[in-house]
Amino acid sequence: KKIILKIQIMSKFCLKKASNNEYYLIYKEKPFNTSKGNKILIPKIKSQTQFIKKVNSEFLKKNSNFIRLLFFSNDIDYNKKKTISESILNFIDTDTVCFRDKGKPELLELQKKRWDNYLYFCNKHLCLDFHINYSIFLQKQKIDIHSKIKKILNKMTNYHLTTFYFLVTTTNSIVISLNILFSDTEAGVAWKDSNLEYEYNKRVWGEDSESKKNFLLKKSFFTDIINFISFFDKEQYE
Repeated sequence: KKIILKIQIMSKFCLKKASNNEYYLIYKEKPFNTSKGNKILIPKIKSQTQFIKKVNSEFLKKNSNFIRLLFFSNDIDYNKKKTISESILNFIDTDTVCFRDKGKPELLELQKKRWDNYLYFCNKHLCLDFHINYSIFLQKQKIDIHSKIKKILNKMTNYHLTTFYFLVTTTNSIVISLNILFSDTEAGVAWKDSNLEYEYNKRVWGEDSESKKNFLLKKSFFTDIINFISFFDKEQYE
């Protein structure tokens, strides 16, 4: 009975061709819609079998981040895309890797060693020349960075835009998030680097239980975001 039940559960979802490049997600022979009633369209992906297996397993979970990201991606319309893009652009002048602490030489050395390569990639491959703030007074980034990033966002698929949005809000860094989407940056390393100051302060001052709890929740969500986008082709820069 357990074997039969497992097969029945695994066969509830499938993909049905909608066009040459997209598939409908089907549940019990009907289109599977988001909570807002939008059909879920899946582009050509690396492995349809693994994707369906993932959907089946996540569908049974309460508050699945995978399903949440799937719904979010398919609920994006023109207005929502505009709102998401504006929210992302608000991080430009406060990007984590663009702020360095001259008052802490050891931390400053770590920041340079572990963050400069992210800035180098953005400058070389995406023509985004971020400047570094060493002062407590905010020096805003150049206006053209806003327009260039906006152009990048406009070219993203809904799945990559969703991923990028939540990566940025989780890491507080457009720079690191661009590296994750466009380069071969290892996600685990990117996570550690985005939390460099947190880890440094923890080593110096210790860590309270509430901070640890929030940190682990954020890390878990970050991992789910990476798992989600792993099913889709990597974004290409020009």
